[in-house]
Amino acid sequence: MSARFAKLAASLVAGLIVAGCQKASTTTVKIPETVVTRGDINVRVQATGVVETIDPVEIKSKAGGAITELPVEVGSKVQAKALLAQIDPRDVQNKFNQAVADDVVTHTTLQRVLRDQARKDTLFARKVIAVSEHDSVLSTVRSAEANMVSSRAALDLARQGLEDASIESPLSGTVVSRPVSLGTIVTPATGQAQGTTLMMIADLSRVRMRVTIDEVEMGNIRVGQTASVAVDAFPDRTFNGVIEKVEPQAVVTQGVTFFPVQITIDNREGLLMPGMSGEVTIKAADLTNVVQIPIDAIRQTNELAPVARMFGVPVDSIISQMRPDLVSTEGATAIPGRYAIVANADGTYEMRLLKLGPTDLRVQQVLDGVKEGDRVVLLGSIMMTRPTKPPTITLAEGLRRGSVSENTPRSGRSGRSTTAPTATPAGAPAATPAGAARPPATPRSEVAKAPTPPTKP
Repeated sequence: MSARFAKLAASLVAGLIVAGCQKASTTTVKIPETVVTRGDINVRVQATGVVETIDPVEIKSKAGGAITELPVEVGSKVQAKALLAQIDPRDVQNKFNQAVADDVVTHTTLQRVLRDQARKDTLFARKVIAVSEHDSVLSTVRSAEANMVSSRAALDLARQGLEDASIESPLSGTVVSRPVSLGTIVTPATGQAQGTTLMMIADLSRVRMRVTIDEVEMGNIRVGQTASVAVDAFPDRTFNGVIEKVEPQAVVTQGVTFFPVQITIDNREGLLMPGMSGEVTIKAADLTNVVQIPIDAIRQTNELAPVARMFGVPVDSIISQMRPDLVSTEGATAIPGRYAIVANADGTYEMRLLKLGPTDLRVQQVLDGVKEGDRVVLLGSIMMTRPTKPPTITLAEGLRRGSVSENTPRSGRSGRSTTAPTATPAGAPAATPAGAARPPATPRSEVAKAPTPPTKP
């Protein structure tokens, strides 16, 4: 009796399993969709970089010799005109003293020849001396004047040399490096000589961070946009910055194109130091109450394979009906547009061209193509839940070959298609007039094309 009961129970379980499988095989899987809504989009672009000084000044000396005084250290804050270093002044002091003596001699000589000229002028007026003797005195005066000018120039150069032995700060700032020490012999920076670098001074009240931005994000980057900077040394606070410059020359790293962007950071507290690494967050855009669509519902017009497989039509059939400027053909490279698939109320679907705005990599602003309340297909998930019977899909006006948008600047215009060609679902018979011969059945892999309108005479 127990064996008979076990056999009956096993037969019942097997029947339930078969019935469940048959029911699952006939269940229609719904294509994943979402509703187009309104909301806020905060576009942020992030990058990493290193804190740098802005226009650091390299301090060199025009005078040569040993350093006798060095009152500043690395990190010292100095004011403009403050003494940074003193070069041994004995040589330049001797040159200055010699120039002063030469100036005194030339000045005395000039005074003497001027007095002599006055006497000779008086004698020449009384016709006591000849013209040649009078002209000789005039020549002596001009020579003395030239010597005086030369000695004054030499004295000025000697004075500059003496002043150059005392190196003063050209700006208020902080000493960020000092490669020399007390007693170092300094080579002067004159003419072709590079000279010895004494130290580097920079104003650290404003610092700079140079980051590289992926070319995909460059459409959202503008000079003057604000940014926040976070560094590891101060994890609980951020620093305010502004985009100062976007360099036009790209930098290619491992096949990826980047553009350098310089960000000026307020550092009046002096907390940021050169060499600190940090993360920059650029506030590219703050959009309020805009129509937005998930990025999973957006694809380029050169990405048609998943859609074709979902709706049971070949890629070539879709491309043949699409605007040529949106898809690449043999011998021509097109600029792809962005599209979304919208679910119609009658259960069919429509592929629409989109005009898009900024994105936060989660959702993207839609300027044209869909409106609030439209249901769009999540294209990243359609192949995971492929229906047994492919639904019908059409191409909207903005995408179809021969549409108005084909010969006008791409604006993303889109609307409901009234005469758009439709994809024939597998197994659906083609409608024919009464009494007419039925054409061959449309294969599953073809899209029915709209009839060509008659040509006007």
